[in-house]
Amino acid sequence: MGSVVVKERVTPMMAQWHACKAGSKGALLFFRMGDFYEAFYDDAVLIAKELELTLTKRQGIAMCGVPHHTCDSYVDRLVGKGHRVAVAEQMEDPKKTKGLVKREVTRVVSPGTLVNSSLLSEKSNNFFGAITSVDGVYGFSFLDLTTSEFKTIEFEDIKGLSNELHRLRPAELLISEGWREDNREFLDDITKTFSCAVNAQEAWHFDYISSSRFLTDHFGVHNLDGYGLKGCDAAVIAAGTLLRYLCEEQCLPIDHIKGIATYSTSEFMVLDHITQRNLELTESLNDGSRKNTLLDVLDNTTTPMGGRLIRHWIKQPLLSCDGVSSRHDAVEALYSNTAVLSSLHESLSSVRDLERLMMKVSAGYASPRDLVTLRFSLEQVPGIKSSLGGISSELLDEHKGSLHSFSEVTELIGAAFVEEPPARLIDGGVIREGYHQELDELRGIRKNSKSWLAEYQASLRESTGIKTLKIGYTRVFGYYIDVSKAQAGKMPEGFQRRQTLVNNERFISPELKEYEEKALSAEERIAALENELFVMVRLEVAKHCDAIFAMAHALAHIDALHSFATAARNNRYIRPVIDDSDKVSITGGRHPVIEASMVGEKFIPNDALLDGDDNKLLVITGPNMAGKSTYIRQVALIAIMAQMGSFVPAVAAHLGGIDKVFTRIGASDDLSRGQSTFMVEMTETANILNNATSKSLVILDEIGRGTSTYDGISLAWAVAEHLLTAEGRQSKTLFATHYWELTKLEEKIAGAVNYNVAIRERDDDIVFLRKIVRGSTDKSYGIHVALLAGLPDDVIDRAREILLHLEDNASKETTFDTAEALDNVFATKIKNNDKEMQLLLFEPSDKMSRDEQRALFLLKDVDINEMTPMQALEKLAEIKDKLSKK
Repeated sequence: MGSVVVKERVTPMMAQWHACKAGSKGALLFFRMGDFYEAFYDDAVLIAKELELTLTKRQGIAMCGVPHHTCDSYVDRLVGKGHRVAVAEQMEDPKKTKGLVKREVTRVVSPGTLVNSSLLSEKSNNFFGAITSVDGVYGFSFLDLTTSEFKTIEFEDIKGLSNELHRLRPAELLISEGWREDNREFLDDITKTFSCAVNAQEAWHFDYISSSRFLTDHFGVHNLDGYGLKGCDAAVIAAGTLLRYLCEEQCLPIDHIKGIATYSTSEFMVLDHITQRNLELTESLNDGSRKNTLLDVLDNTTTPMGGRLIRHWIKQPLLSCDGVSSRHDAVEALYSNTAVLSSLHESLSSVRDLERLMMKVSAGYASPRDLVTLRFSLEQVPGIKSSLGGISSELLDEHKGSLHSFSEVTELIGAAFVEEPPARLIDGGVIREGYHQELDELRGIRKNSKSWLAEYQASLRESTGIKTLKIGYTRVFGYYIDVSKAQAGKMPEGFQRRQTLVNNERFISPELKEYEEKALSAEERIAALENELFVMVRLEVAKHCDAIFAMAHALAHIDALHSFATAARNNRYIRPVIDDSDKVSITGGRHPVIEASMVGEKFIPNDALLDGDDNKLLVITGPNMAGKSTYIRQVALIAIMAQMGSFVPAVAAHLGGIDKVFTRIGASDDLSRGQSTFMVEMTETANILNNATSKSLVILDEIGRGTSTYDGISLAWAVAEHLLTAEGRQSKTLFATHYWELTKLEEKIAGAVNYNVAIRERDDDIVFLRKIVRGSTDKSYGIHVALLAGLPDDVIDRAREILLHLEDNASKETTFDTAEALDNVFATKIKNNDKEMQLLLFEPSDKMSRDEQRALFLLKDVDINEMTPMQALEKLAEIKDKLSKK
C-alpha cells in the first residue's frame, strides 16, 4: 500500500506571506497584519529569541509579533545583531477593500540601508559600497542613502582600494561571488578591522552594459560622460550594480539620488589605515571610541553635516598649497573675530541635519516633525549669513553665496503645521487651524457636534414656528427632523420626508444631510485630509531639494572652518606656513591630544627640524616612558593638521607639502592569520620602504625589537640606511630606538642626526624632562623604568646584580659575548647551609656577598670629584641606610 502525502493546507493569507517571503531575498520578514507586524515559521523562532518575544503557535505554525508603531525599534535591534529585515506592508486600505488586502515587501533593511534608525550616528556617514575589477583596474562606488552622497572611483592597485575602504568604513559591501573567492584574504583584513556586512551576487549582475543603462535611465541622460565616467568601465559597473541592487533587491526608493561624482585620491595626503590607527586620528586604540583622538580635539562642530565633513578632512589632508592656504585664510578670519565666532556658534547650534532631512523629504520618509525641524533650521540661515557679514576670505565668501533664506519654504511649513506636531502623521493634529477651511469645519464638527445640532434645531423652530420640532438620530435612518403630523405641513420646501410614524413625521433637510455626511465620516476624512495636505506640502518643499542640499554643503564647510577656529583659540594654536619646500620646521611643538587631556600640568614643547639635506633622519634615543613616542607622533599630527587646514599646536611651524605619512609604532600578534609580532612589524615596514617617497614623512618606533638583538640591530640599521640613501625614497624620518648602536649612523651617513630625551639623575632615581636635545644617550635606564613601573624590590635588585656582571664582562673582554656572560651569571651552586638555590654572579671562588654587590651598584654612579666632603658623608649614610632596610 503506497504512502499518503498530506499537504499542509495554505490559507490565502499564508500564501501571500510565502510570496512576500520569497521576495525578501533571505531576509527575516515582518508581515503587516492590522495593528501588528507578524513573523512566522523559522523567522518567528529566531526573532523571538533575538528580541526576547513570546513565541506562540497557531495551527502548528510558529509565530510572534510586534505592534506596528514600535516596529522600527525592533528592526534596529535585529540589524544591530547582523540580520537583514524585510518589511511587507498593506498596500490597500482594509476598510475599502473586499477580501484579502494586498501586501508587498516595501523595503529590506540592512546595515548599509538604514534611514530612520537609532543606529545611525549623526556625525558619521553610513555608506553602502560596491567593488568590482576589470582588467586589473578596481572600481569602487559608495552611497549614503541618508545624505544622497553617491561617488565612484578607480584604483590601479588593491592597496589604494584598501586605504579608501579603511577611510570610509562602509557598513555594507556588494561584490560578485567570483571576486569574493579571489580576494578572501583581502576581505578578511577589511572585515577584521571594522564591522562590514558583505553581500555576494552572481557575476552576471556586474555587467557594464546593464550597469551603464541603469545609470543613464535613472539620471535621464544619454551617456555618463558628463559625470566624468567616460572610459571608466570598472567605476561604472560598481556604481550601476550598486544602485540597481538597492532598488531591485532592497526595494528602496532611489529617486532622491540625483547625481554621481567621480574623484581622485591624488589630491590628498595618503594616510593608510595603519597610520590612521597608530596616530588615533578618529578612533582610540584603547576602546575604539573618539575619546582622546585628534577628531575629539578638533571637532567643535555644532551641525551633523559639519561633523561628518571634519571627519573626512582629518583623514584626507590636502596636497594643494593653495587649497590649504584658502582654508587657513578662512580660519584666521574667524579666529581674529571673537564676536563673529561666538555669534556663529549660537546660530549654527540651532541648525539640524539638513542633508538627512532633505533626503527624507525627497524620498518620502519625512515625518511632520522632520518638516518643522527643517523650517526651524532654515530660519537660522539669515542669522548665519549676517554673522559672516563682517569678515571675509575667499573660501568664506564662496560659501556665503550659497546661503539663502528659503522664505517660501519656511512660510509654507509655518502656515501648514502646528509648532509641535506629533511624531507620526497618523496620530493627527498636524495641520494648523486656519490653514484649510474644510479641515477646520470637520474638526469643528467633531468637537462641537452637539452644539451645532442644538443651534440648528433652534434656528428651525424659529423659522418654522414649530416649537416642538426636534432633531434625533438612529443608526438605521441617521439624523432626522421630527415634528407632529399636525405640524408637518409647515415644513419648508426642499425638506424630504424620511419616515412616517403613527403620530409623527420625520424629515431630512439638505443642511442636515450634509452635516450627517460630515459627522459620520469626519474622523476618517480628517485623517485622509491631513495626509493629503501633508503630502502636498512635502512635495512642494521637495522642489527645493537641490538648492537646500547645496546650502547644507556650504553650511557644513562653514561649520568645519568655525570648528578649526574654535580649536585654535581654545588651545593656543598658530597658523603654520605651508609651501612647496622640502622641510619640516617646528618650534615649540606640542601633542594636541595629550595636551588637551592634561589637567593641572603643562605640556613640555619640543622643536623639530627635518629636510632633504642635513636633517633627513632623526635617531631618537632614550628610555621608555621618557617621551620618544609622544614626540614623533606629535610631529606627524602637526603635519597632518596643517595640511587639513587647521592651525597647529606650536610657537611656529613651517612645513613643505607632505604626500604621505607612514607609521610603524608598536606591534601585536595577528593570530588569526598565524603572524607573529615580528612578522607584523616587518610587513608594515616593507609597506613603508616600498611606497615612501622623498616627500613622505616616516615615523618609526622600535624597529627590530621582535627578534634577537643582533638581528634587530642589523635590520634597524639597514632600514634607516635605506631611508637615508635610496634614490627617490629619502623620506623625512623620525626613528625612535633603544638600539644605541644606531647613533653611529650620524658618523657614517650624511643626513642622520642624533637626538635624545633629556634625563636628570638624582641619587638612585631619574626624572624625565620630556625635552628632546641634540646628541645620543649611552644608557637605557631600563631598570629605573622597571622600578617606576612597580616591579618587586627583589626583582629590581636581582636585575641590578645581573647588569653589573654583564657590564663588567663587557669592560674586561675585547669581544663581549652576551650569551656567554649570561651563562656565567646563571651558573648555579647548591650550598649545604642554604635553604634555596643561590644564583651566582661571579666565579665560585668569588666570596662577595649580596649586600656587597648591592653596595657596589649604589657606589657605581657616585662621582666623588663633584662632591664636597660633607656631601660624600651624606651619600655614604644614605647608602648605609638603604642597605640596612633590605
